[in-house]
Amino acid sequence: MDVYEFLMMEVRYLKGVGPKRASLFRRLGITSVFDLLYFAPRRYIDRRSITPIHEVRRGQEVTVAGKVLTKGIKKVKGTLVFTVIISDGSDWMELVWRNVRGIDKVFNKDDRVIASGKAYVYRGTKVIYHPEYEIIDEEKPGGSRILAGMFVPVYPSTEGLKPRFVRKLILDVLGKIGDQIPETLPDYIRNKFKLYSRKDAIHRLHFPENLKDARTARTTLVFEELFYFYIKLLEKRIESKGLGIPLMIKNELTTDFLKSLKFDLTGAQKRVISEINSDLEKNTPMHRLLQGDVGSGKTVVALHTMLTAVENGFQAVLMAPTEILAEQHFLVMSEYLFPLNVRMALLLGKMRKKEKQLTIERIRNGDADVIVGTHALIQDDVEFKKLAVAVIDEQHKFGVLQRAKLLEKGFENKSPHFLVMTATPIPRTLALTIYGDLDVSIIDEMPPGRGEVVTRWVREGRRDKVYSWLFDEVKKGNQAYVVAPLIEKSEKLEAEAATELFEKLKNIAPEEIDIGLIHGKMKKDERAAVMRKFRNGDFHILVATTVIEVGIDVPNATIMIIEHAERFGLAQLHQLRGRIGRGAKKSYCILITPSRVSTDAAKRLKAMVETRDGFKIAEIDLEIRGPGEIFGTKQHGIPKFRIANLIRDQKIIQMTRQEVQRILEFDPFLTKPQNHIIKETIENEKIGEVIYVG
Repeated sequence: MDVYEFLMMEVRYLKGVGPKRASLFRRLGITSVFDLLYFAPRRYIDRRSITPIHEVRRGQEVTVAGKVLTKGIKKVKGTLVFTVIISDGSDWMELVWRNVRGIDKVFNKDDRVIASGKAYVYRGTKVIYHPEYEIIDEEKPGGSRILAGMFVPVYPSTEGLKPRFVRKLILDVLGKIGDQIPETLPDYIRNKFKLYSRKDAIHRLHFPENLKDARTARTTLVFEELFYFYIKLLEKRIESKGLGIPLMIKNELTTDFLKSLKFDLTGAQKRVISEINSDLEKNTPMHRLLQGDVGSGKTVVALHTMLTAVENGFQAVLMAPTEILAEQHFLVMSEYLFPLNVRMALLLGKMRKKEKQLTIERIRNGDADVIVGTHALIQDDVEFKKLAVAVIDEQHKFGVLQRAKLLEKGFENKSPHFLVMTATPIPRTLALTIYGDLDVSIIDEMPPGRGEVVTRWVREGRRDKVYSWLFDEVKKGNQAYVVAPLIEKSEKLEAEAATELFEKLKNIAPEEIDIGLIHGKMKKDERAAVMRKFRNGDFHILVATTVIEVGIDVPNATIMIIEHAERFGLAQLHQLRGRIGRGAKKSYCILITPSRVSTDAAKRLKAMVETRDGFKIAEIDLEIRGPGEIFGTKQHGIPKFRIANLIRDQKIIQMTRQEVQRILEFDPFLTKPQNHIIKETIENEKIGEVIYVG
């Protein structure tokens, strides 16, 4: 078989693997030989730094080696612990595990062991608790070869697969095909970024001579994987963009709009508008992601973009993921646009049939300039007369096909200019990966005159004091939100929890305090009326579910209390907090939780207390949950990489995307001689399969 067939072969056909071990490899994401070669070690044991046991001192991070003298399980303070005693001839020490499940079967008398960890001294005995360890046997065939180098790879483990077996298997595979591994990056790119050849990178990833070797090897393979990810992504962008609708920057409606604002734009808003205007004038459609922290003024930028279409005689549309958010956008935008005689329409799935048909007719006839709606906008019977700008809010809540269907509705089959607007800060590297086909604009400056927002985490034992303080504050003229507990996947139960909380507060609040209630099960008109009353100051306190998460702007609301805050995600807590601090007054966000919460919940709550920076919060959220949990891997297209890591590899992500952009700008069809190897790699289906899985 040729090298490609061998690389794509299932690991179960390798000598010594078989069906049982193949199922264990599958748990680690390894099904093919290629997967095995890209199975990166999580650390390396430096055999040069093995410390003789008699030299080990308390508090040292050490690596020791020795022979197993004895092992056993004993009970210490009611807990079973497993102990292995090893000796290297100079002294002896204990390796101790508090969880004995399975570990007691790993070690045998006379096994040679390398162990790493922090050294302690307990009752005169040197101990490492829960060490990183390797069992080695240099007498067996292959053993001395695997450990001949000074650095021993330590792989992510699964029960039943011994690390030395994995090492030997990789060594055998490299012995068979090492020199036949095909190159995929041109020499000029490898020289520019000081990368290894692909063959050397794979060898040195597993068996490096030093740690610098290992780091460069991994960087090479991460670069290669990301390089072809972006080549595929950005080539598709070139293919899909086609012809757009160039718009003149007339500064007519847009100037009147800016004059009507009661504030000046920030420098960041002006910069982003300039970036967008530059895109709108081109005959290729804009594809841009607009990011900004809560309250940074994204809606104003989006409105400016949409009005540029209107003043050129075209339509603009904004699609939101929920009816509540679409309604809120419509209400906010109406306040700005009706005085400018801009005709608006709202299209929702749950509208009465007659009302819906009339709205669809207005859109088709061009009697609506700016249209706001939900998924209802992408139905087949919705036709735009002259659509030139499409804005999608909270893009990560839509699937790729939904976005594509909206973009198919452009004027004369041309693609409309496309702006993704998100109120959920996304770490830049994650944005470049999920939205890699979009240019990124960031509003990184908050409007001046905003008051300080103080966040406190309070245990439920102090709830009565919190509400007593709340009632005193609203008597002084402040307004407050009280957010009911989140109940996953049940809007009905959330509404019931909010209603119950509303009744409780009415019973304990002083008579002069008026309390309102809003939740997702209320009718549209009823919700709008409640929000209008709260905005006008008729309600002192608004009890709500997460329907207030985005789009609500009440400058006098300075307090937010979130019940059972441990149930909310970090991004969601940050979004909720963004409803306060929108005026000049100092504001307070109080997070109430039970006395005991999970470790992850504690991390989220601590992050909320320590920072208001949405992008920093997004980075922490990414570290806690990972990208798949945040966005939903299947629907939102987060790629599955073999070796690249969206958290660790931020610099390489940016560097690789910039390089691919540069190459495609000067050689969009990869026809120049220096890019022949890239073209060949893309066209060779087998190579394509073994580079990129996502």
